[in-house]
Amino acid sequence: FFHWFDYKAWYPLGRPVGTTIYPGMQITSVAIWRAMPHYMPLLGLQPMSLNDVCCMVPAWFGITASVSLGALTAECSGTWSAGVAAAAIMAVIPAHTMRSVAGGYDNESIALTAMCTTFYFWTRALRPDPAVADGRATKASVVFGVLCGAAYVYMVAAWGGYVFVVNMIGVHAAALCACGR
Repeated sequence: FFHWFDYKAWYPLGRPVGTTIYPGMQITSVAIWRAMPHYMPLLGLQPMSLNDVCCMVPAWFGITASVSLGALTAECSGTWSAGVAAAAIMAVIPAHTMRSVAGGYDNESIALTAMCTTFYFWTRALRPDPAVADGRATKASVVFGVLCGAAYVYMVAAWGGYVFVVNMIGVHAAALCACGR
């Protein structure tokens, strides 16, 4: 994959595909495809071809993006009913539907899940613990901070818009410092 050179793209020069794309989507699809033979028989289903997995990845990640946004909303608002409403709205927004239709294999389909998950883990890592009053890091904040970093690395591998997320987290961290938190 990383040595793949497409002579028909960017004619007449060609394109080193493996080094000029974000590989997260392809690696995700192959990981799902390789895991299927182990888990599909447990459900009584036949494993899918790699082509079928690639067709279904946007729809699967559209669902997980809606769930991730619902979890983020619930974390920020403090109520699960707001999270359910946000997930329901996300599921029918035309811009999200365009990026999560089965067969629409593009980076944005997994990037929305990665972005919402990164923001969820960030906000969850910042949740105050009533038992700790002096601002020390708690075990939960460290765990969710590490998960936030892992979700961010996944998003960097999948989408060029990752700069937006790092800027938003940076602005939020600066605002927290300015407010004395």
